[in-house]
Amino acid sequence: MKKYLIFLFAFLISAQAFALELQDAKDQGLVGETNSGFVTPITSSPSSEVRKLVATVNQQRKASYKRISVSHGLSPSEVGRLAYKKAVDKTRPGHYYQNSAGKWVKK
Repeated sequence: MKKYLIFLFAFLISAQAFALELQDAKDQGLVGETNSGFVTPITSSPSSEVRKLVATVNQQRKASYKRISVSHGLSPSEVGRLAYKKAVDKTRPGHYYQNSAGKWVKK
């Protein structure tokens, strides 16, 4: 379990390259954390910039979840759910996340 936490921490650090853009999008209420460990646009018609950001972040997360799952005997979806729990804990007030039922919640 300790190794898993180290890998998850490394994943979060590696996401720092997108942190400012992702944080800006979250600050503006354009994207939120899904209950599967990925991000998605909140608005029904996001800009191409938001769609590109979401695709890039999710592609990086998917690769990280797969690496972590292989090394820890978990499925990528299990890793995503664990990452989601951490993301919700770190979600700032005013940002959006999905609850376990899939409903958007503003923290």
